[in-house]
Amino acid sequence: MNKIMNKKELLERVLGHPISKERRVPGTYFVEGREYRYVSNKSQVKFGELFHELFNVPPVIPQNGGALIEGCKITLPNGDIFEAVSYKGVIEEWRQQLEQGAKALNEEVARIDIDTDSIVLNDMRSFRLTDCTIDFY
Repeated sequence: MNKIMNKKELLERVLGHPISKERRVPGTYFVEGREYRYVSNKSQVKFGELFHELFNVPPVIPQNGGALIEGCKITLPNGDIFEAVSYKGVIEEWRQQLEQGAKALNEEVARIDIDTDSIVLNDMRSFRLTDCTIDFY
């Protein structure tokens, strides 16, 4: 007997596993071919606008792949806010573009250290994720 599956059931069947409703902090898990970074927003503009500016500071380095906003915001104990981005393609080129854009726009870049479960800023300050506030949007 054929039964009609809803979209979630169909996707779970295609994926071969149930879809988790729990979101994970980007960068706390490995995804082959993708790198996660966090960017401050000192200018407090809409993050989508800052994202566009970061990846378009000339010279634009990446020639293939893409970047996206991950929808995760980490507020450090000192009140600084970092939002997640990720990119794929030639990872080194995207990382270089992000760092170039952040420097030009006076923003900071951070990454997640899986071994210590911390967010580590480029200046090497680090904060345990359990001491931070994490919001998904």
